[in-house]
Amino acid sequence: MKTIITYLGSVFVFLLTMVSCVNDDSFFPDETETITSSITIVTIFNDINAKGATVSENELCFRFDYPIVLGYNNDSSIRIDNFQGLLNAISGQSANFNITGLQFPVEILIKGSNNLFTVKDETALLQLYKECELDTFRDDFVSLFRQCFKFDYPVILLNNEKEEQTFNDDETFDSFLRDQGIIYQPDFKFPINILVAPDFKSTTVSTYYEFYEVINKCVGCPDIRFDIKLLSNNSYQFTPDFEIKDGYEVFFKINGELITDVVLNGGVFTREFLPGTYDICIKIITPDCAQGNTVCKELVVENSCPNLQFEFEKEPGTLQYNFTANFIGINEIQYDWKVDNQVVEVGDGGANGDNIFSTYLTPGVHNVCITATPPLCPDGVEFCKEILACPEFFITQEQQGVSNTYIFYADFPGMQDLVYEWKVNDDILEQDGGPGGDNTFTFEFDIAGTYEVCIFSEVTVDCSPSYCKTIVIP
Repeated sequence: MKTIITYLGSVFVFLLTMVSCVNDDSFFPDETETITSSITIVTIFNDINAKGATVSENELCFRFDYPIVLGYNNDSSIRIDNFQGLLNAISGQSANFNITGLQFPVEILIKGSNNLFTVKDETALLQLYKECELDTFRDDFVSLFRQCFKFDYPVILLNNEKEEQTFNDDETFDSFLRDQGIIYQPDFKFPINILVAPDFKSTTVSTYYEFYEVINKCVGCPDIRFDIKLLSNNSYQFTPDFEIKDGYEVFFKINGELITDVVLNGGVFTREFLPGTYDICIKIITPDCAQGNTVCKELVVENSCPNLQFEFEKEPGTLQYNFTANFIGINEIQYDWKVDNQVVEVGDGGANGDNIFSTYLTPGVHNVCITATPPLCPDGVEFCKEILACPEFFITQEQQGVSNTYIFYADFPGMQDLVYEWKVNDDILEQDGGPGGDNTFTFEFDIAGTYEVCIFSEVTVDCSPSYCKTIVIP
């Protein structure tokens, strides 16, 4: 027969003494109830206890509709009639006398609601607790396992089907924990032995209350936080947000490689990255965190190619073109000038570049480009403009004495590179220009009249320059 105790706040100390010291079941009235072992109720009470004696019931995510019946590790039971009685029961626990379960179902009121909600079993209570976004026993266990305590194997746990399984090493235990799913709480068959940091001395744990005593005393690994901020196309700023105390060892890793030229002392630092995906990690080892705590963030650096640009103008009366590059980042990268796929100037731009390129273009269409391969744009980038160099024709003439013979002289930029034709009144009479041309045309007008003497060429569809002189022969 189990012992039934009713706590009403003021008689708590007396009854607790009786339960702790007296095993005479007849001292309390007989009552039959079923107590269900509950990891979650131990977690809830540990959280309430951590809030201190001044905690208000209204602060909690949910509260119980009293009375509730709790079970202890010595098979005694206690009926709780109000919140103060619950606080007394929680604070009165010890290693020899602590709460391990409760009687289901229980009624609860969720914060902000006046409607009662029935919690039928341990699974429903755990789900309710998780919805409050509070850490479960598994959360605390996983975050501190191997940092603050290890198993002194063997240990026995119950799986989801309440079947016993024995473990002799971390590997099989880790695999078991993953296989049970995220809802599963480590269900130990007590007692178990654990090795407690910092000296990892073997300690026997018989209840979850005792397990929480180990957890609550554990300093563990510090919380690591850091931010990453883009400063420019290839530079990122890292801002650690944690205190680095004496005795801490701090490491910075990129894709698993230790970066030794970065000194982490709590201050901001920067680093440049080529395009790619990086696993950025900071690890801390402390006296209370011998295996270290690592926090990582993924950094994706996209190809960052500058938008190259240039403008141009032609020198009047010539085929001389002046090109001026102008784009964001022009002082940070170098680029080359190309004409018709031939590099004609290397290494403009950057801190010492003048960003100006001048060249003579032969009559016709030319492709002028600037091209660069900056660090963050390994495939390179290019900007081009198609330039139509179309000459402006011009001719002068000279009459030979009083005769009807005239000498015509072509004079225009590019005539050494362009073949053109002379014609009189639309009759083509001579081809001239180019490397072998003399750019001179002599003609005798033997009949009186008005004549049109012209030079013309078809450079492209869009460029057909011509120039004509009118000659009147009396």
